[in-house]
Amino acid sequence: MSQSLDIIYAAIEELNAQIADEGPDARLIEKAETTRLFGSDDGMDSLQLVNLIVAIENHIQDATGQSVVLVDESTMGLDNNPFETVGSLAAHLDGVLS
Repeated sequence: MSQSLDIIYAAIEELNAQIADEGPDARLIEKAETTRLFGSDDGMDSLQLVNLIVAIENHIQDATGQSVVLVDESTMGLDNNPFETVGSLAAHLDGVLS
């Protein structure tokens, strides 16, 4: 598994712990590259996505000492949305960290 996926999965675990506190009907986020994050009915809601991005940025800071911003004007202007799936986010994160 890549460092990017490790970071994303750790952030998903953190977010899932928060979601689980919402009750037994809460829908947890699956740790898989094909998991839809944004852009469809089966993706996360906008607040969950923001929380995931913040958690990822914090995990990057903790793991590498590097401060990164995952969402900015250049990211929003990309033809392929890096926040569509866990896999697309990992690919984007690989580019950011390189």
